[in-house]
Amino acid sequence: MKSTENFLYVPEVLNWRKQLYNALGLRRETVMELVDSLSSNQQASTVAELSLNPLFQRDYNSLSKGIQEFLPDPTNEKYAQAVDSLLSVVAATVPPPVNRSFYLFGIDVTPHPRPYSATLDDKKYIYQPNAIKGNKPINIGHSYSVIAALPERSNGVPWVIPLSGSRVPSEEKDISMAEKQLKKILNHSSVPWKDKLSVLVVDSLYSQRGFIGEPREQDNLVIITRVRSNRIFYRQFCPEDSQGKKPGHPRWYGDKFDLKDETTWHSPDEVFQSNFTTKRGKQLNLKISGWKQMLMRGTSDYSMHSHPFTLLQIVISDSQGNPVWKPMWLIVIGHHRNQLSIQDCYEAYRQRYDLEHFFRGG
Repeated sequence: MKSTENFLYVPEVLNWRKQLYNALGLRRETVMELVDSLSSNQQASTVAELSLNPLFQRDYNSLSKGIQEFLPDPTNEKYAQAVDSLLSVVAATVPPPVNRSFYLFGIDVTPHPRPYSATLDDKKYIYQPNAIKGNKPINIGHSYSVIAALPERSNGVPWVIPLSGSRVPSEEKDISMAEKQLKKILNHSSVPWKDKLSVLVVDSLYSQRGFIGEPREQDNLVIITRVRSNRIFYRQFCPEDSQGKKPGHPRWYGDKFDLKDETTWHSPDEVFQSNFTTKRGKQLNLKISGWKQMLMRGTSDYSMHSHPFTLLQIVISDSQGNPVWKPMWLIVIGHHRNQLSIQDCYEAYRQRYDLEHFFRGG
C-alpha cells in the first residue's frame, strides 16, 4: 500500500487523474476508486471481487452502477463528446517512440461467447477456436473490435494501451467497425500521433480489399497485414520507353506471383538475414525477402492498381537450414511504406501478438 500511495502523489500522475476525473460523467468517485482497485488488482478474477479491494471503499452495488452510468446513453447527443474527452486522456498515456520512427497500433476482434444468455440482444455466430479436432471454431455471443497502441517494450515487457473497444453488431462486418475506429483514432485533434508516421499491424482478416483498398485521409498511415499463403499477386507493369503509348486500356498488371508456386517468383528486391537465440537456448536463423511494387487484383468497388505494396516473406529455419514453421507472408501498404526497413516491418508485426496476450489476460 505504501508504494501505491507514493505513486499516486507523483505530480504527473495527480495531473492525469485530475484530467480523467473531469472527463468522467456521473459516478466519478466510484469510477476513480474502481480504476485504483483494478490497477492494484492481484487476486480478483471477476468484476465483483474488485469491490473487495481496500482501495474501493464502496459496496458492490455502487460498482455496478458506476460501470453502467459513467457514460451517457449511446443515443444521447453527449455520448460522442464524452468518448472524445476520455480518448484525449487515454492518448496522453501513450509514450512517444524513442528507438523507432513511428507510432504502432494494432486492431483485432475478440469473441465474447454467451450461448446460454437467452435474453441477450443481438447475439450472433462468432469465431472461437475449438480445441477438439473436427469441431467448427464457432460459438454464439458477441464480438468486440479493439484498437490499441503498442508502445515500445519497457525492459522487454510487452504492454498495450487500449484506445477504443466497440461491439460489432450482427449486421456489420468486423473490418467496417475497424475502419470507423481507425478514422476516429487517427483524426482526433488531441492525440500526440496526429500528422506523424503511424503503423497499423493486423492479421489476415484485414488483408481484404475493403480494408487496405479503402480511400484514406491519413496519408501518414502504413498498414502491415498478414496474408494467407494461397494468395496470388502481380508485379506492377512498367512499359518500356521504346514501346510508346498504345491505344486502348492501359496495362496495369505484370507477371503473376503465386505464393504457393515458387516458380512464379522473381528475384527479391531486398533480403535480410540474421540469427537469434530463443528463450530455451535454441539457435534459429531469420530470413526476410522483400518484393517491391506489387499489386493485387481489384474489383468494381476497389481499384487496387493504384495501391502498390511491398510483399515480405519471413522464413525461420534451424541450424541445418530446415524450416521451423511455414513461411509467413506480409503486405506493407501505404504512401510512406519505404520509410520502414523490412526488419522494422517484421519487428512491428511481431508486436501484434501483444494484443492477443492482452485479450487472453483481460
